Amino acid sequence: MESREEFKEIAHSGGQVVIRVVTDEKGHRLYQQTWQNSRPVPSGIFAVYALLPHGIPVCQARLGGIGQPIPPPPLPGCAMVFVGSDSEGLYGQQCAACNGYWRTKLGHVCPYCAQRGEIHNLLTAAQRSYIQQYCRRLAEIIENGENGDHVIDMDAVADAAGKDTEKPPFYYAEESQQHQFTCQACDEMTDILGTYGYCSTCGTRNDLHELTDKIIPAIRNRINGGGSYEACVRDAVAAFDSLAGRYVEQLIGIVAMTPGRRERLSRTRFHNLAGTATELKQVFDIDILGGLSDEDRAFAELMFHRRHVYEHRGGEADEKYIEDSGDKSVRVKQALRETQESAHRITSLIQKLSKNLHNGVHEIVPVEQAPIARNQKHLEQAAAFRKGR
Repeated sequence: MESREEFKEIAHSGGQVVIRVVTDEKGHRLYQQTWQNSRPVPSGIFAVYALLPHGIPVCQARLGGIGQPIPPPPLPGCAMVFVGSDSEGLYGQQCAACNGYWRTKLGHVCPYCAQRGEIHNLLTAAQRSYIQQYCRRLAEIIENGENGDHVIDMDAVADAAGKDTEKPPFYYAEESQQHQFTCQACDEMTDILGTYGYCSTCGTRNDLHELTDKIIPAIRNRINGGGSYEACVRDAVAAFDSLAGRYVEQLIGIVAMTPGRRERLSRTRFHNLAGTATELKQVFDIDILGGLSDEDRAFAELMFHRRHVYEHRGGEADEKYIEDSGDKSVRVKQALRETQESAHRITSLIQKLSKNLHNGVHEIVPVEQAPIARNQKHLEQAAAFRKGR
């Protein structure tokens, strides 16, 4: 993906809310709201029901298609409030549990802590302020405004983004984060702080995708190009160590455990394969060695021990390495050597270990199946269309 500017203000997509007010023959004040937009940028809207006049969000208002009725509000005294996307067609969202901010096309999962929430509970502070202003203005129009059309101009809001001028009423904008990733499971995009997180739509973590589609291919290119095989082994094992650390950090925050065990796990490094496999199995019932032959397990354990030598001993075997690994083929001070075959082999095993860990984590932190099923259906329909052409 091309480089993007981080933490840049993303303007609102613009548009206008038109509030049409009439007074019937009995003196009752009635109103109708419509949203219109003709700006040449990606745009979208969702709606929430909020209590008048204070603008307290109550629930999402489900907008149907043409001719489909919109479910009524759950409480009397509610008004529907339209919330527009930014000019990239995305919405900012904020987690009530960890306060993390991200952008997406409306998700229900916090990409940082995996907490689930309804749309009206994931509003940003700026969106909440907008809803409050909207409801106050709507209440004023209904009570004191003249019959006819009243416009809330979001085009003026969009035009003010990035300018050092006084902001118009109803102003809010979003902010680009550091990493936009497309979920491999549901094909939806999430823009997050940092690199790793959960898909906001289905809850699938992106660590395995980042490893298999970016990190591992880069290491394999170095191996095939005749690069240092020892460094490639070191980096492949280090990639798993890092991935395992992130997954365990997530599980520590989700799974109930004693303070002592939580403290021990938070300080654990995952460069010892046998110890890591035992710990994950005992604490979380995750078998990262599942599907590996005894020969592959022994080889992977050896490479994990060698990673420590490459990283901390300049590649020279010491007594601790020989004792811990059981590698009797080398002597103290002997420089360890890898081959193209051994480097590729451990890289393949790292992928298997990582996939086992990923699947195990999502048995504990389940994903949302509906968006994944929708994406799968779309892929099948596209494949059938291509085949029939």
